Amino acid sequence: MMKNKKLYLALLALCVLNFAAHLYFYPALPDPVPTHWGFDGQADGWGPKSTVLLLCALPLGILLMLAIVPKIDPRAQNYEKFGKIYRGFVVGIVIFLCAITWLSELTVFQVLPDSGNLTSLLVFGGCGILFILLGNYMPRVRQNYTFGCKTPWALNDEHNWNRTQRMGGIVFVVIGVVFLAAMPFAKLLGETGTLVLLLAASLGGTVCIYLYSYLVYIGKMK
Repeated sequence: MMKNKKLYLALLALCVLNFAAHLYFYPALPDPVPTHWGFDGQADGWGPKSTVLLLCALPLGILLMLAIVPKIDPRAQNYEKFGKIYRGFVVGIVIFLCAITWLSELTVFQVLPDSGNLTSLLVFGGCGILFILLGNYMPRVRQNYTFGCKTPWALNDEHNWNRTQRMGGIVFVVIGVVFLAAMPFAKLLGETGTLVLLLAASLGGTVCIYLYSYLVYIGKMK
């Protein structure tokens, strides 16, 4: 419990410092600021500079939500069984979101390289690594109503839950590898192609996980 408290306080301090740093650079920002980047790595969407402050409040909001979830989950006691995994997930998400909040400033101050690889690295590289990491830890997640592959049959039976998380781990790793393999073809796919690939991978993976969980439920998979 004390370990969790120290971790969340440290992440809270990070979010506050991140917000304070944005406030420091805020007066120097133009209005509007870039808020969207195309697959050529160039800004192609703009918004009021107040968007920067709204965006940098996001990590704090997500942190508060992730801190509350284990306390209100009906299976809250199970979080202790995979506490390291959940804490690692929280740390990774908060740091990633804090980093993303700086894209506008880095573009305005010309810190980002003038390269078409930026978007593909963020989308394919970031999603690929995230899916692979989650896939490796998924089998160690215990029954809960918030984190993991939560099919109706898995939530109702611990054996089904464990089998479903193992299958979910495999599916997540496969999706992650597909994203990393697609990185060199990001510009060829374009924004529409990328969205189609993301949706196809997500929906296909979800169908596989639900189908497997149901087959375990009816006894077709032991």
